[in-house]
Order: sequence, then C-alpha cells, then structure tokens
Amino acid sequence: MSDKQKKAARAWYGARPVFLIAGAVALLGFGVVFGVTLDLATRPAKHAAAAPQAAPKPSRQYVAPKLEIAPEAEPQQASIFSTAPPLDKKPLAKQALTLNAVPSPPAGDIVLAVVIDDMCLDRPRAVKMISLDGPLTLSLMTYADGLPGLVAQARERGHEVMAHLPMEPIDPKENPGPGALRVSMDDATIRKTIAGDLDNWSGYVGINNHMGSKFTKDRARMNVVMDELKARGLLWLDSKTIGDTVGPSVAKAAGVPFVERDIFLDNTETVEAVTAQLEALVTAAKAHGTAIGIGHPHDATFTALRAWLPHLAGRGITLVPVTEILKRRTAKAPA
Repeated sequence: MSDKQKKAARAWYGARPVFLIAGAVALLGFGVVFGVTLDLATRPAKHAAAAPQAAPKPSRQYVAPKLEIAPEAEPQQASIFSTAPPLDKKPLAKQALTLNAVPSPPAGDIVLAVVIDDMCLDRPRAVKMISLDGPLTLSLMTYADGLPGLVAQARERGHEVMAHLPMEPIDPKENPGPGALRVSMDDATIRKTIAGDLDNWSGYVGINNHMGSKFTKDRARMNVVMDELKARGLLWLDSKTIGDTVGPSVAKAAGVPFVERDIFLDNTETVEAVTAQLEALVTAAKAHGTAIGIGHPHDATFTALRAWLPHLAGRGITLVPVTEILKRRTAKAPA
C-alpha cells in the first residue's frame, strides 16, 4: 500500500464513528416520530370525542321489525265509557242502563235481538263474534280476562253489552266458574260476590244468568240479586235455563226492568240446526212483535249468523239491542 493509500484509509476510519453516531441519532428520531404516529392511529376511542365519525350506513338488507301488540293488551286510549258512573257513587250507578244502552236502528213492527252468551273465555271466537254487523247483544263472562278492552271493541262495532253472571246449576257436576252465586250463601256473601263480579268493569246494561237452574228457583236468594240490580240500575234478562225460574216474577216485584229469552239457538252445534233455530226466532218475532234468541260463540253459530243477518232487513225484520226489546215489552205490559 502506498503512502497515499494509507493516508486515505486513516481518514476514513477516523471519520467512521462520527457517521455512525449521526446515523443512530437519525434513526432514533425517525423511530420516535413513527411510534407516536402509529400510537395515534391505533387509539380511535381516545380521540373519538375530538373527531366524531359519521354514522355507518344501514345495510340494504335490513328491515325494521314490525311492532305487534299482544292479543291480551288493553287499549291505552280513553275508554268510550269515560262517562260511565263511578262504581262508588250509588245515585249515579242507577243510571247504568240508560248510559250504556245502544241506540236502536230505525225499526218497524217486527224486531228481534240475538244475545251471545259465554263471551270472551275463548278470545279468538269472541273476536269473530264482535266482528259481525250489529247490533248484537254480547254477554261477557264476568270472570273473563281483559273485560274493559273487550267491552270497548264490542261497543265500537255497535253491539250492546251485558254481564253473564254465573249461578249454581242443579247438576253438581256442572261448574259455573269463579264468582258463582250459590244457594248456600247468605245475603251478605251474595252481595259481596256480585260486587266482585261487576265492580271491576263497566259498560253493561244488565245481567243474565250463566247456568243457574238451581239458583234461579230460589226466591229468597233471587230477591237479594234483584235488590243489587235495582241499586246498580241494571236490567235482568232471564236465560230460562229452568222452566220454573222465579227470575221474572221476583224482578217485577222488585221494580227491576226485565225480559225473558224466547229461543235457544245452538243446543245442536251445526250450521243447519242453528239456521233452523234462527228461523224459529223469526216466527216468534212475527207472532209477538218481539223475540230474543240466545246463542254462544260456537263456530257453527258464527257461520249461520254471518249468512243470515244480511238478509234480515229485506224480510221486514230489524235486529235490535236487547234494550229495545225491553222498551217495547214494557210499553205493552199491563199496568
């Protein structure tokens, strides 16, 4: 190696540590900058408030779920019976029949009422009956669920409402249901039971008996019932589940408005049998000017009524609420 080459090599080796230190410092500075940048990029939650992000666009496949109301839900709007008498005001309670009666359509000399008992234990069938054109008279079981809402639905469709009060039958194997009146009860228990059956809902014009072939034969017990109906301003419709019921005579003696059933419509649950009984109801109405038939929310009864009702007016006969029958029979009754 020449002297010139040795001099150049010494110059290079002498400068090398300086360059290495400078390079290390540069690399270190670059690393710090890069690390801070990476840290900021990977911590969005910490800086979300400073830089809000746009809401993500919904997927094209998303469909908002439909809001469905459960079948048992009660209407939340004000009841159509907001003017109904408070239950704790006896003087006002005497107006229940007048307040809750459905106006009768214009009617000629021949009218009839169709009462559907046992309503609302089978809700789907009850709703089907309510859907028919009225005015039917729907007698709701006093121990059914959701009575205020069902009353509102019935009234909205133009139907009149009654309370179907359970009473003791002759056959002990037959169960009239909760809140039944029994001949073993004393007067105070009868009154308390009636209050339990009627005081938690309103909108009805009167009561008729569910079963009751034994209870409606007991004059002393029926006297207590009529005293309660008179205090509440309600009518009595005797279903006549037994031939020797004392209901009408006790009601008359107590000054309680009353009517009686003429025809049972669906002892046989076929469309043909129910239609035949509806025709028997027409015959009774033509003979006496008024008639009351009682049926139940059976499928056969619904099908027969749906076909039969639309033709009634064309035959010169008007379907009316039971209160219209009461008015006409009271007017014809001897003083």
